[in-house]
Amino acid sequence: MPTVTSLNVQSRVERLGAWPSDETQRNVVGSYIQFGCGLCAPLTWENFDAGPAFWIEKNLPFLKPLLLKRGFPEYPANIRFGDVIKGLPVAPNSAAGVYCSHVLEHLALNEFRRTLRNVYAYLAPGGTFRFVLPDLEWLAKSYVASSDAEAASRFMRDSYLGVDEQKGGVSGMMKLLFGRSAHLWMWDYKNMARELETVGFIAIRRAQFHDNPDPRFQEVEDFGRWENCLGVECRKPE
Repeated sequence: MPTVTSLNVQSRVERLGAWPSDETQRNVVGSYIQFGCGLCAPLTWENFDAGPAFWIEKNLPFLKPLLLKRGFPEYPANIRFGDVIKGLPVAPNSAAGVYCSHVLEHLALNEFRRTLRNVYAYLAPGGTFRFVLPDLEWLAKSYVASSDAEAASRFMRDSYLGVDEQKGGVSGMMKLLFGRSAHLWMWDYKNMARELETVGFIAIRRAQFHDNPDPRFQEVEDFGRWENCLGVECRKPE
């Protein structure tokens, strides 16, 4: 299979006339879906999270004080439990936009690919998928360019591929059972573009913070989660 680069991905979608216009995006009608939302839950979005701690907080409220005491957050009331890997309660071809922030790197490769297929199914024709996650290329280049003796340790921490300490006791057990903080698969733009193209997405491009004209995406994007990270936008064909 030929290597996909940012340039040849761009040239292919440009030949297809696939780059979205403001008018195209305004004409897509449907809901806005955010998965792995954490504490970001605008009322104009359907917000889903699949964390075990969130499930316990919503379904076993008598354990909520223990979770809060152990440092787990209190989630907004309008978040629904939904696992995008297994499938969200979202009708096919119904979403004008889908968004996730620092979620995809926590999935194993097979889970990631299933998630992309699910997102593609949820989107209405012409709908937009935007997401942001750590940029493996940026992290690697920063590590290689550094002469700091601690550069390797910094890379392991910044990429969340390393573990400083395995905590014991109740806190350690709860983190092990209810957390999914490890990064299971890291991405650069070239690799990500190939995966998106394989599923059928078009208009694949690097995205920057707030560079989509649809104001709904501005409601969920946080600059602190985009800085030095990999933002990507793509569309489902009309």
